[in-house]
This record gives sequence, structure tokens and C-alpha cells, in this order.
Amino acid sequence: MAVELIRDLLKIDQLVGEEHAQALVEGDIVVPDVKPDITRILSVDGIVNITGKEAVQDKIIVDGSVQFKILYASEVGDQPIYGMNASASFSQNIDIAGTTPDMNCEVAGDIEHIDFNIVNERKVAVKIVLNLSGKSYGVSKMDILREIQGLSDIQLLKDRVRYSDMVGSNASDTIVRENFEIEDNMPEIREILRCDAYAVEKETKVTDGKVIVGGVVKTNTLYVGDDDRNPLCLVKHEVPFTHFVEIPAAMGHMDCKVGLKVDEVYTDVKENLDGDKRLFEMEAMVKVHATVSELEEKEVIIDAYSPSKAIKLDKKKVNYNLNVGSNAANAIVKEMLEVPDQLPEAFKVFNVNVKPIVTDYRLVEDKNIIEGIIEANVLYLSQDKDQPVHSFRQEVPFRHFIEIPGANENMKADVNLSVNDVDYSLINPSQVEIKVNVGASCVVTKNAQVELLVNAEESEEVFDMKNRPSITIYFVQPGDTLWKIAKRYNTTVSELIEANDIENPSQITSGDRLVIQKTFEYKFK
Repeated sequence: MAVELIRDLLKIDQLVGEEHAQALVEGDIVVPDVKPDITRILSVDGIVNITGKEAVQDKIIVDGSVQFKILYASEVGDQPIYGMNASASFSQNIDIAGTTPDMNCEVAGDIEHIDFNIVNERKVAVKIVLNLSGKSYGVSKMDILREIQGLSDIQLLKDRVRYSDMVGSNASDTIVRENFEIEDNMPEIREILRCDAYAVEKETKVTDGKVIVGGVVKTNTLYVGDDDRNPLCLVKHEVPFTHFVEIPAAMGHMDCKVGLKVDEVYTDVKENLDGDKRLFEMEAMVKVHATVSELEEKEVIIDAYSPSKAIKLDKKKVNYNLNVGSNAANAIVKEMLEVPDQLPEAFKVFNVNVKPIVTDYRLVEDKNIIEGIIEANVLYLSQDKDQPVHSFRQEVPFRHFIEIPGANENMKADVNLSVNDVDYSLINPSQVEIKVNVGASCVVTKNAQVELLVNAEESEEVFDMKNRPSITIYFVQPGDTLWKIAKRYNTTVSELIEANDIENPSQITSGDRLVIQKTFEYKFK
């Protein structure tokens, strides 16, 4: 009977490449006509928005914008500080060898450094260095052998391959709106200077065809109050939201990774029934990205032979990434910030804006040790009548760890940091204490390789068993397995186990003596 091959399709998602690139964004920001001249810049912050990405041959084309938030002081204005927003677009390529137009890609961007200087009283020159990271994903499809039939003595070595199959990925936007009235003990709103918003994931559930994400948008709004004794005020507010991302192939038992980002925030001030400007309107555009995957396990043939006939085998090596595990954990980072000597002492702290950055990570047994810094920008009021408002920036190092069972130093990790909450207090005129709740999420993967059988052909060559010794004594060599020995001597693993009373076939050691018996014959017609 001829050899009959039963095939199966193996589909494995592969990380084709991961690379980084830097982009330089330069531009001039002009003060709007309705605002006074610039005397001093207090802070310049930016948010990177990726507006487009396209996989082409050997690279990813990235389009995006940087949204600027600037606070400045003016000697000719009647407010302690002023705020203005601006934006600048950019386009950059990330070179990743092997990328093709049909591949999926991921892109993330962050600001490494901001330089600025006052060109004149109406213009600020800004130069930003962006760090961009990109990943290209491809799908490897191949026909593999699931069974070989037709030979009565065919020996098959099988293994189970575990791999992560990306079922689907999608992103959609949701608008989170909220109208509320500020508390009675706070002054009326004269002008909103800036509104910082960030989204925090609370609960995620995968259902048939979609991913449901529950979260909260936290806002810190700095405004100028209509009260000379209390000129600057900060309002903190939280807005819950629920959103779903459609992924047609998703099912409830699958795993999901979610990313949240607030792209844009719009604010407005309205009068209440008494005619006071105390009604605050906020609208945030939240981008929700979800990736659903499933841990697959498939039985595959990795080797085969017949003790009686030669078989020509065709094998192929497959490299893939295996998801080892994921987890998230929060860390509280407390630090005492010192007001720089060249600045006046603090009388009141208006706001502390923070940004966590991963500087390094180290995978050890069952955990990921993360090292990073928190960039803290402090805005405060001094008792200097001529220049009452000042700011300073300070970096706070921190270390955190996330438990990932199965992780070790030979694997890779994808780490994301977020800010869950910020508290601060003025301890004395020279010291500000901050307490930052940092959220860290981590996905650990490892590179795996398997050699699979993709084809087998029966040869006309028949092994001559007559000249084989009745008994062969073999001493196990380093790297030997029962399968390798049985294949080499045209016998079977079961025959070796029976002849040598082996209790644990997987635990033979170098130097062990095996008896290989000639206990059967084959007849061919």
C-alpha cells in the first residue's frame, strides 16, 4: 500500500521586525491676537498623536502631529499666567526589513526632548525630538503533515506546538462628554489655561464579536479664577465611560490587550442660572485600541521513519513568538522635590504635571524589574509681586516589578506605563512632596522554533535486516534519545523500552547501556 499523507494547515503570527526611529519637529508658535505679549515661558508640553501608518516594502510610513500646551507670564497682561495651544505635523519612516504592504503594523510615539526659546514677544520657536517605535507582523501559512498512513510499521514522533494566534485587531474612537458645575468655594472661571486628560482602563471583557472596555477619563483643569486673592485654581474630575471595539472573530474565552489614549480635549465655560461662569463643559476624544488573541495548541509531526523501508522526509523550520504571560501592577512613587536655589520660595502649588518613562527593564525568574523616571513639572505661586508664578522640572527615578510566571532573562517584554493619580502638597517653602500612582502593564514573549514535517515520500530501498546482529550493545551518548537510537538501528522505541525494562523513557543518561535485539522480521511480496 502506498504512503498516504494527511495534511493540515498551520497559521502562525510572526513578528517580522521591530525598529526605532527619531523625528525632529520644528516650528514657530505665534501668540493669538487676543492674548498679551510673552515675558517668560513657564512650561511647554506636548502630546504625540499618530494620525496614520502604512506598511510598505521594508518600512512603515508614519504620519502624526504634536499638540503643544504652553503656559507663559506677561508683564502687560492682567492675569498671572496665560495659556495657548498649537500643533505641528510630521512624517517619518521606520525602516523594518522584511515588511510588506499586506502586513499589520503597530506604531507608538513619545517626546524625548523639547527645546524652546522666545524669538520675540509674539513668537516662540520650538524644537522637539520624537522617539518612534514600530513593529511589523506577518502571518506564516504552511501545509504540514498530521498523519502518515500506508505503512504498517511507520513510526511517528509528534509534539504539541503552543502559539498565540492573533484573532483580530481594531481601533475606534469614543467621545466622552461631561458638564458639571464647580464647587461653591471656588471662584468663577475667567479663563481655562489647560486641561490635561488621561484615560484609565478599569474593566475589559471579550464577548462574541466585540471587546467591551470600561474606564474613566481623569481631568486636571487649571484655570484663572475671577478672584485676585485666589487667581489660579485646579479642578480634578473623573468621567466614567464604556465603549466597545468590534472584532468579528472574537469570542468570550479569548485574551485581549487594550490601549487607551486621549487624543484631544475640548473645554468651554458657560453661565449657570445665576449668571455666574461656573459651568464647565469637557469633551475628550478617547482612542481605544484592542487586540484579541487565542493560545492555540496543535499536534504536529516533527519526525518519522520506517524500520523496514527508507522514507525521504522534507522538513521546514518555523520561527514564532510565544506569549509567555501578561500582568499589570500599580506602584506608589513618593518623592520630595526641592525648589531650585535660583527660584523664589513657594507659597502655593497650583499643579504638578507628571510623565512616567521606562528607562530599562530586566527579566528575571518569574518577574520583570522595571526602572524608570517620572518627569514632574511643578507650577507654583511665590510671594514675589513682580513675578509671582514660577515653575520647575525635576526627574524622579523609580523601580517597580511585575510578576510574570514563566518569565526569564532570555525573553522579551513589552512594557507600558500610565498615571492613575497624582497627589502633592507643599511641605515648606522649599519642598514639594508628590505621590504618583503609576500603573504598569507588561507582556512577555519568547522566540521559539520548531522543525515540522511538510512532506514524506516512500523510497524503493528496503533495509536488509538479515545482516543485523541478533544483539547489539549500545552505550548512550550525550544528546541521545530513545527515538534517535531506535531510528538509527531500525527498531522502535517500544522495542527498546521492553528489551531494557526502561521505566522512564525520557530519562536516559549518557553512559547507560542498552540492549538492541533482533526480535522481528519483515516479509515483502
